[in-house]
Amino acid sequence: MTAPSFIVLSPEDNVAVASLAIETGGELPGGVRANGKIDPGHKVAIHPVHIGEPVVKYGQAIGRATVEIAAGDHVHSHNLAFDQDRLSISAPVPPEAASVADKARTFMGYRRADGRAATRNFIGIIASVNCSTTVCRAIAEEANKVILPRYAGIDGFVPIVHDQGCGMSSTGDGMKNLHRTLAGYTRHVNFGGVLMVGLGCEVNQLTLYGQSGAGAGKRHFNIQDAGGSRRCRPGAWCA
Repeated sequence: MTAPSFIVLSPEDNVAVASLAIETGGELPGGVRANGKIDPGHKVAIHPVHIGEPVVKYGQAIGRATVEIAAGDHVHSHNLAFDQDRLSISAPVPPEAASVADKARTFMGYRRADGRAATRNFIGIIASVNCSTTVCRAIAEEANKVILPRYAGIDGFVPIVHDQGCGMSSTGDGMKNLHRTLAGYTRHVNFGGVLMVGLGCEVNQLTLYGQSGAGAGKRHFNIQDAGGSRRCRPGAWCA
């Protein structure tokens, strides 16, 4: 039995990934033929993708088509752009699945104010910069000892730390990736609240994360404003 020369993992995929070299005219899913040679690891369209539409691989939207892409075309940087914002795809719901859905089903979770449902209720202690890593870990450790026993509905305090944010460019892919990743943590449904900790003089400033007027679920402070690392104990921000 010959191994397939392509990988398609989801019915929403509009591209396949070549697992072996695919020659011009090589067969693809649905009777599509490759319009050119596709090297291993590269993407090839298995459905037409119009300008601006998401390119979907492994069930995930990975970017948008910058030109009209025909079925069988090689899909790469020449016709695909990666968006800064998160993309989503609309997967059709089979009529039979919608008709038999049991709306009375429930699970033990946490209903968020925006309508999402979480399965955990952690508090995230997020470092905006590598310089606040030690303080974030110390806060989480102390909070788990002192604060956590008082609240049965909290699963724990989790430090989210990294080694970026200080001596780096304020523009470019590095900064975009860091900001997108940390912003994603602040919105994670399993965090009932987050505390962002900055140093104060870093490139990746707390103001980039919509901290102005932040409510009870989203708190922040800079170590320099607090008077140094030793003053950044849980009691200083949880009162």
